[in-house]
Amino acid sequence: MKSKILKQSIGFSILIIFLSVMISPVFGQPPTGAQGDRIQVNFMSQDPDPADSGNYVDLRWQVYNSLSTMTDNLKFHLDAEYPLLFEAGDSPDQNLGLSVGTSDAQVFYVLHYKLRVADNALKGTYNVTLTWDTGLGYTKKEFPIYVNPKKADFVVGALVTSPEKLIADTQEAKLSVDINNIGKGDAENVKIKLNLPEGFNSSYSYSDEDTLGIIPKDGSKTATFYADVDENIKEGNYQAYLNITYKDENDESATYRTQTLELDIPIKPAPHLIVESVTTTPVNLTAGSNAEFHISIKNTGNKKAESVSMRVFKDASQPFEFNDKSDFVGKLDPGESGDAVLGFTVDAKAAAKKYLLDVELRGIDDSNNVVIFRRTVPLTVTPAPKGSPLSSAGMLGVVVIGAVIATYYFKKGRKFQK
Repeated sequence: MKSKILKQSIGFSILIIFLSVMISPVFGQPPTGAQGDRIQVNFMSQDPDPADSGNYVDLRWQVYNSLSTMTDNLKFHLDAEYPLLFEAGDSPDQNLGLSVGTSDAQVFYVLHYKLRVADNALKGTYNVTLTWDTGLGYTKKEFPIYVNPKKADFVVGALVTSPEKLIADTQEAKLSVDINNIGKGDAENVKIKLNLPEGFNSSYSYSDEDTLGIIPKDGSKTATFYADVDENIKEGNYQAYLNITYKDENDESATYRTQTLELDIPIKPAPHLIVESVTTTPVNLTAGSNAEFHISIKNTGNKKAESVSMRVFKDASQPFEFNDKSDFVGKLDPGESGDAVLGFTVDAKAAAKKYLLDVELRGIDDSNNVVIFRRTVPLTVTPAPKGSPLSSAGMLGVVVIGAVIATYYFKKGRKFQK
């Protein structure tokens, strides 16, 4: 009788081992994991990896029991926090029931949980905590779960500018920025707003906005903006921000999302030409006078300027006729000044007032790039001085004297006739 009972016990143990192997046989190295009362728990997999928002993720562990005795109370509890959720009716508690200890690392049990990922889960790593009890105490360990939603995700690609080298006092600079979608889903109705840093302004209305439409996953499109660079800006990198609004593909709620990215705008060292002073010879310009126009040009930048020249752009309505419209100055080192001189004639019918002339200052930097600066300078025509033959009072005096002389000779002539 005892022999029969012994044979049944041995047969039962062999059956349990056989069933354990059939559950999930894995061959290779012994599992590594948390050790608690000689119960080892090793994380096997998450499916899918990474998990997607709004969908389920299956979590599996292998449980290796190296106890020398059989246990019928192998319990597990899983704590999961947002965005990993248990569905209604699912329990965080599981009991593997009867467990036979073994020294064979190839024999283990499979622990399985199924969780749901929240709809608005963000990309990241989230921990779940597994606790188990063999009846002799509790053991606890955290395991990382990876979430990467099938949503659009943007990064800034290459920035191309025109002119290629951005310097101070650049007008209507073209900024072309690649917007790359590295997410797991398409982005629809993509719109970009460029927030410029201090020292920059949009060139005209809506030149700081662009509409790109659909950017597919692993795709890219180029946003184009136009900006003016301040005259007094210093060299360096300036941080702008791109505000991207878009809608994820197949989003039934049609929710628009926003993502903000940083954009570095480089300002390079360069010469910077300004009009330091303007004088004329003679000092007072009057209608009909011949004069010279003296302009002092200064390089306030941090790079030398070669072949500096000045050119005047006269409006047809302005009463000046220039002998030459340009003059060569030469090389200007940083902080150095030079003069340009132009001869001109003031129209005889010129009105006495201040006129504003556009001039162009041009040079070449140390990279053989032409740098151009547009400036405005004043020229003032003053009234003719009192007592001048051209003045009203002078003309009146001439007329009066002439009349007196004519009257005198007229009377004298009549006297001789008598």
